[in-house]
Amino acid sequence: MIINLIYFTYKRASLILFLIICCFSFCKLNAQQVPHYAQYMYNMQVLNPAFVGHKSDLNATLLSRGQWINVDGAPETVTFSLNTRLNSGWGIGATVIRDEIGLVDNTDLNIDVSYSVSLSDTSLLSFGVKGGIAFFNNDLASGITVDNEIYASTTGQYGNMAFGLLYTSNKYYLGLSVLNIFESPVFRLQDDIQTVQGLERGNYFLTGGTIIKISDFNEITFRPSTMIKYSPTLPLSVDLNANFNFNKKFETGISYRHQNSISAMASVIFYDRFRIGYAYENFLAAFGPNLNSHEIILRVDFDLKRNKKWIYRDCCFF
Repeated sequence: MIINLIYFTYKRASLILFLIICCFSFCKLNAQQVPHYAQYMYNMQVLNPAFVGHKSDLNATLLSRGQWINVDGAPETVTFSLNTRLNSGWGIGATVIRDEIGLVDNTDLNIDVSYSVSLSDTSLLSFGVKGGIAFFNNDLASGITVDNEIYASTTGQYGNMAFGLLYTSNKYYLGLSVLNIFESPVFRLQDDIQTVQGLERGNYFLTGGTIIKISDFNEITFRPSTMIKYSPTLPLSVDLNANFNFNKKFETGISYRHQNSISAMASVIFYDRFRIGYAYENFLAAFGPNLNSHEIILRVDFDLKRNKKWIYRDCCFF
């Protein structure tokens, strides 16, 4: 029995080590923007595939965002994600992101896979991989240039891959991920659309959060969290989020993105499984029009009693 236990532990450790090596063996990554969200803390699968399967046995999330309302060509994003967890410790999911900005529309189709190892009765270490394909349409022929030159529209597809690590306990969570490893040809002209070089720069995300109980009588909890985003060609982005949950029925909060924007959000939770949320975001512009964005999220969590190798929590950080 002891030999079997040692062998089983060795197999799990070897798998995790192999996946971690694969994750960080890509030393060149690509700078490519991911869609902007205010309520990402309720759909962490989009930022880190290691979150797949952690919230519930079966989860579905739909998010719609209209950015910079009343500005022509402003970004509009619709995101749908679905994930489930298996008794063996594996999680699997899928994400679909439809993003439109100016003359460009982009549709991402991705499959997410995670694997979790129990470090103790209250903690998990998870590794996630995201892979898929994106289809784009760059309608340059409809654009207006200073010299009235007309460019040919471009369409095509390109691969997408991401990796993530996640540590969760009954006190806090900490995640690290890298998205958009493959370079995108979306904004390239027809003449050089085929010159895309693979693996140059990417988007790094460091996320973390915790739950602090404020009142036992009304079950009021404070849920601070943060997200730090780094892209080689962009300034460092830092989010500070402060959410309050009341009796697991209502949640409200505020989010501040350093020198960029401030958001207010509120959610209503029905029967511990249905969440309807709204966020209003105001861009902190020193000049120009008052830029604001609206975001709606619908989330459903189902308990299918799949907790043999998962830590059961009636209240999750994310």
